[in-house]
Amino acid sequence: MQVEDNQKFRFNILILISCFLFFNIETKANKEKFSEYECLLENSASGLFQNKRKFLKDTLFFPYKTLMIFSDNFTSLKEKDNTFKRESEAKYQFDCKKNKEEYIVTCVPKDRVTAYQIKFSLKTLRYRKTYITDYWIEGKGNEVDYLHIAHGYCYSIEN
Repeated sequence: MQVEDNQKFRFNILILISCFLFFNIETKANKEKFSEYECLLENSASGLFQNKRKFLKDTLFFPYKTLMIFSDNFTSLKEKDNTFKRESEAKYQFDCKKNKEEYIVTCVPKDRVTAYQIKFSLKTLRYRKTYITDYWIEGKGNEVDYLHIAHGYCYSIEN
């Protein structure tokens, strides 16, 4: 009888420890702070540079409305296109770094995905996106580089 009571006690302790670990992990996962912003495009231009001839025009290369979701104290960014669908879809993920003054965040694409770079101001909530191809530098094409530039403003949508 005493052996059976010992086994029940150990089983109950194991259940209690498992519950504690589960809730502890769940609480830590919920503590991760996200900073969410909805960003609207003000102006953008696209074009190509070929030798000394320059050409830029208005473009819709970048979506009109995006969600920028920063995490890990602005070291990681997930950008979602929010223009055409009600629910947004993930577009790119970026690694970010703050400048010395701690209010300009520069984000570059994760992995080796060819994407644009983003600069985001924590002070004014304005952003700039740039994408420049390296065809000319890498010896591809006929000395042509394409350039896409956009800038706009954001507002916080955190609860």
